Amino acid sequence: MTRLKYGVEITGTIEAPDGSHDRVTAQGGTYEEAKAALEALVPEGHKLIVVRTL
Repeated sequence: MTRLKYGVEITGTIEAPDGSHDRVTAQGGTYEEAKAALEALVPEGHKLIVVRTL
């Protein structure tokens, strides 16, 4: 988990319906806020498969 001046940054790997993968990154004041922000970035039909904290 990266602790930033403004909170926490986490990166997630998402899987598309066709099996391809991509990464998204989100920030929040706490891990829980960052995870909620990350989940909000996952497009409909895609699946969040890995969450990485540094």
